[in-house]
Amino acid sequence: MQVQKADTRKKILAVSRKLFLRKGFRGTTTREIAAAAGVTPGNLYHYFSSKDQIFCTLVSPAMQALEQMLDENHGVNGSDVLKLRDERFCAETTEEYATLLRRHRMHLRLLLFNAQGSSLEDYKEYYVDKSTTKVLAWLERMQAEHPEMKGHVSDFFIHLNTVWMFALLEEVLMHNLPEEEMRAVISDYVRFEILGWKKMFNL
Repeated sequence: MQVQKADTRKKILAVSRKLFLRKGFRGTTTREIAAAAGVTPGNLYHYFSSKDQIFCTLVSPAMQALEQMLDENHGVNGSDVLKLRDERFCAETTEEYATLLRRHRMHLRLLLFNAQGSSLEDYKEYYVDKSTTKVLAWLERMQAEHPEMKGHVSDFFIHLNTVWMFALLEEVLMHNLPEEEMRAVISDYVRFEILGWKKMFNL
């Protein structure tokens, strides 16, 4: 019985993903999801409390990956700013972005293009605000730890930096770039960012 319930839950998620990708969150009904999954609308609620919960479950892996990237780079135990001097840092960061897009392409498409009407329709704005706060605190900590790090950028510039990151993700997804081209674009973006930060802070 438990195996059957797990299989039904997976089927609901699978058909929902297809419908959300094709019609968006707002354009998809629970009745359509139930029909595609082969369950009654009433039975659907034994597995998920709402259409919104289904959507949130689907995009959760992408959100977790984005949050992990932010914490690992700019959290309390984030990367040291002097890593920008390491030639390997560009390759490591490129791989980080490439892995995010490779593993979570469909989740990210749902989250960034198809979330209108869901509780996550403002996720990008939420993440940008959270990232801005974390990066500002990280920069302050780095400047305290490394007095040789001279320079200053405005709060709004930090805000824009995360907006540009989402623009990169959205454009790669929208144009469905093949792996080789995707990596080349990400590498160019990362190198441009690193050179800019090094110049602004005399690193």
